[in-house]
Amino acid sequence: MTSTEPTIRLTQASEVTEVLVQDIISGQLPEGSRISEPELSRRYGIGRGPLREAILRLEGMGLVVRAPHVGARVVTLTRQELSEIFAIREALEGIAAREAARNMSNEDLVDLGQLIER
Repeated sequence: MTSTEPTIRLTQASEVTEVLVQDIISGQLPEGSRISEPELSRRYGIGRGPLREAILRLEGMGLVVRAPHVGARVVTLTRQELSEIFAIREALEGIAAREAARNMSNEDLVDLGQLIER
């Protein structure tokens, strides 16, 4: 079987970052919970290096906070912060939809029409 699409191989850190994001969103890693490197390393079957890189990425995304002598924790958001995040997301999704519509090819429009009909 041949494919014209390139295969993208994610690094271990990228893969575990995606899994951790999903675990945070789903509540498997609840807000405010401590991030235990040894525990997560065992749970996901990865080394501490890729896990540390993933945690740094989560910190950059604002999903994890670090405190000196305490370690990393899943962020706890206030209602105000959540409201602000959703307002920004709503605006960005509108912009993304408008830009996608502007850049659609005729083939893309046909495909979209077929999806709508289904």
